[in-house]
Amino acid sequence: MGGGFGGLSPAALLARDGWDVTLVEKNAQLGGRARYWEKDGFTFDMGPSWYLMPEVFGHYFSLFGKKREDYYDLSPLDPYYKVYFEGGQTAKLTPRFNENQKLFESFEKGGGKALKAYMEQSTYKYNVAMEDFLYRDYKHIGQFFNRRLMTEGLRLGVLGKLDSFVSNYVKDHRAKQILEYAMVFLGTDPAQALAIYSIMTHVDLNLGVFFPQKGMAGAAEGFASLCRDQGVELITGAEVLKVLTEGNRAVGVETNKGTFMADVVVSSADYHHSDTNLLEDKHRTYSDSYWEKRMVAPSMFIAYLGIGRELKGLEHHNLYFAKDWDAHFDAIFKNPGWPQDPCFYLSCISKTDS
Repeated sequence: MGGGFGGLSPAALLARDGWDVTLVEKNAQLGGRARYWEKDGFTFDMGPSWYLMPEVFGHYFSLFGKKREDYYDLSPLDPYYKVYFEGGQTAKLTPRFNENQKLFESFEKGGGKALKAYMEQSTYKYNVAMEDFLYRDYKHIGQFFNRRLMTEGLRLGVLGKLDSFVSNYVKDHRAKQILEYAMVFLGTDPAQALAIYSIMTHVDLNLGVFFPQKGMAGAAEGFASLCRDQGVELITGAEVLKVLTEGNRAVGVETNKGTFMADVVVSSADYHHSDTNLLEDKHRTYSDSYWEKRMVAPSMFIAYLGIGRELKGLEHHNLYFAKDWDAHFDAIFKNPGWPQDPCFYLSCISKTDS
């Protein structure tokens, strides 16, 4: 169930392994949140907008003996992104590390060396994560505690908080914001995020920021094409209303386009939605009281702007940071409301793809 990246990916893998796979998606397009919206001559790439860690996508396609470029092209971005600080100062982060060092040195004396040291630990953590954690199955909590984590847990930053960790390297609020902003996309407050997430700085400043041909929805189209190559039947406009069960087994799904029986049902819908809306109460994993106590990631307020002229001052990715961004995050996470001086992200995709 679900035709986003999380549904298309296992569908292709199951078909590769010999299963007859039918994928049902409620929207008219595949891609889930990564789909297009067309209005008044403008085309909007609606969902995710940052394409990072290209080697992970490459690894996925290699599982089929394919290459990512068989399905869609990538363009590296330069600059990676532009930052607007409160007060009018701007900064660009680029593929050239010496330029990024000079930028950090302009923030505070010794900032260039601090960035280099920070990047070294970020790269180390990333490599450990890729080698020892990412491509493993986790069926119980004990599997997280492998030898590497037990012997190097403190160095990996699995206990400390990111904001305190960053402060060990840089003091200037602008430098800290650049090293911490990615936590927003992970749905958490930098002051509460674990220090291990410093790996995100290696992800964007070392590995680079890219843009797929035809946008993130174009990448989703590539995943859908891979599914078709593997023999997956893709059905759109089919909203799942209920997961059908016999005993303790899921045996199919009921949709607005009819019933589909199955030996195995895989749901890529949000966990909360699948558990509370699609299953009978007796088959749910968690109760209402459990879900009511969960802290879910915040949603976004998104405006799609179609402007009939070129905006020359913008780059592809633009980040606007309030100086007191602690108040911004407190208004979201601690005292939910509308921030008085909000930070925000502006995606100007037409800078790269007209």
